[in-house]
Amino acid sequence: MRKMSLLAVAVLVLQLGFILSYVSAFHQPTPHAIPIAVVTEAGLPDGLDQQTADRLDALAGTPLDARTAVDTAEVRSLLRNRDILGAYVVGANGTDTLITASAAGSSVASALQSIFTEVDAAQGRQFVVRDEIPVGAHDNRGLTGFYLSVGWVVGGYLLAAAFGLLIEAPRSRLETCMHVGILAAYSLASGVLGAFITTGVLNTFAGHWFPLTLLGTGVVFATGLLTMGLRALIGIAAVPAAIVLFVVLGNPSAGGAFGTDVLPSFYASIGRWITPGIGTEGVRSIVYFSGTGVGQPALGLALYISVGALLVIAAALRRRSAHTQVAAPAASKV
Repeated sequence: MRKMSLLAVAVLVLQLGFILSYVSAFHQPTPHAIPIAVVTEAGLPDGLDQQTADRLDALAGTPLDARTAVDTAEVRSLLRNRDILGAYVVGANGTDTLITASAAGSSVASALQSIFTEVDAAQGRQFVVRDEIPVGAHDNRGLTGFYLSVGWVVGGYLLAAAFGLLIEAPRSRLETCMHVGILAAYSLASGVLGAFITTGVLNTFAGHWFPLTLLGTGVVFATGLLTMGLRALIGIAAVPAAIVLFVVLGNPSAGGAFGTDVLPSFYASIGRWITPGIGTEGVRSIVYFSGTGVGQPALGLALYISVGALLVIAAALRRRSAHTQVAAPAASKV
């Protein structure tokens, strides 16, 4: 009865943490320092672009971080290099243009439209919207990459958790290699099949099967290896720890439903360093930006794999040391 009560309390705490984390992240999305560029059309006074940028920077709550650009050609380059998330072209005829990139996050594009609706209304002007880098026709609101990433992450920590719950932690170097080898094979299968479903079956990300396979394999392996390392080091407590990291914190901060530029600062700062966010950002970089920005996800996966490997090695060394200490007295008695 006591064990069941403690287990119920632990699950309740985990459940409340889930509710608190998701509601905290999503209950009031507020844009903050969204990077944009300002361009003025020919015929307008010199310096108007900088004056406009300064006014936008001074908006209450600092929703924008404005800079100037020479023309729309530079804007396109900045958008594709992911230096900005939108642009505001001041028109000479009183109609301005808001340039967005919904592929970088539909929530950010929507936030920019809301901001400039108020800005132009206050000035008695109007604007039109041009989506320079739109999401694909089969990628509604750009969420497919997020759900693909979540699927990979869930598979990674579920396999490692299942190993921990149903099979004892490896007790030798051979068993450790077997566990890691099975995880590696599973990760490759997950990467291949997950990428195939989205590219070959659903045609959502057609033409990107191989790089998505590499990304998915890395996401699954990194998630699983870290969970496996925690399981070997701290035991069954690794399962709720993995849920807290990858689900309670990782999913709401991943930039799927809401981009990091409209999330609270805590979630914005951690999102791209937890595997759901790493995968989401990696998919966007591969599919919509020709690989621009994929370096950070690659670095994140390398860190997870390194830490997971160190944890597995540390646990193996600890078990070996404990086995040696137990064997030594037995040998002395003989």
